[in-house]
Amino acid sequence: MKKLFRHLAPATLLLLTGALPSHAQFPRSPVKPEAAEAGAQIYSSKCASCHGEDARGTASAPDLLRSLPVLHDRRQMLYGKELAPLLAKGPNHNFNFDEKQLADISQFLTKSINSILRSGYNSQPTNLLSGDAKAGEAYFNGAGGCNKCHSTTEDLAHVGTRYAPAALQQKFLFPNFGLFLRKKVQVTVQLASGKSYTGDLVHLDDFTVTLHEKSGETRSFNRTARIKVTEENPYAGHIALLDKYTDADIHNLTTYLATLK
Repeated sequence: MKKLFRHLAPATLLLLTGALPSHAQFPRSPVKPEAAEAGAQIYSSKCASCHGEDARGTASAPDLLRSLPVLHDRRQMLYGKELAPLLAKGPNHNFNFDEKQLADISQFLTKSINSILRSGYNSQPTNLLSGDAKAGEAYFNGAGGCNKCHSTTEDLAHVGTRYAPAALQQKFLFPNFGLFLRKKVQVTVQLASGKSYTGDLVHLDDFTVTLHEKSGETRSFNRTARIKVTEENPYAGHIALLDKYTDADIHNLTTYLATLK
């Protein structure tokens, strides 16, 4: 995505909430150099062979810099507390790290993520309405395909008065997160035996998937190579656009939606 996140509402990817006052503050993710260095050594000897020297994943293990548990650990500054069960009992994992080792690994991963961020946190979103409203309208009705599911006279009527620009932007980029949560994702897990389980998605990461069946039963599965996980996401169209948007598309669309008073 070309310059996608330069002027987006701050911490959109990780905050995943509804509209926030412009003065809201976002906690940083500090790193202690000595801890990150110790974590790098642990990672190199225990993790790099599968997840890659840069933690960006390989054919046999996922990208840790995009892993939701790792991002959550960094965002909440948990210092590895919630990573411990995954490292000890996750698929192909059997590491019983102590508290300091977990914190060091967490610091190494936090430093790695910090190093690829294009910009730091900003307490006030800027330039959100710097786009061209006419170009945004053309994108809405053309390349973006927004009008296939939405109407400016029905579900989006007066949307510019209902949401602040930052919330508008987050809403079309990530419509099913935070306070915008409206529809549940359906997931089907097919086991090696051929037996399948379907239900509302409760949790999904690189290591586990949890679903809630209509019967009321909740089931969890370790994600191994022999298990097939299929999602039916009602917001698949929005997700597909994330790989297509340009910086201009996002600003133009935000500016256009803001004119719908």
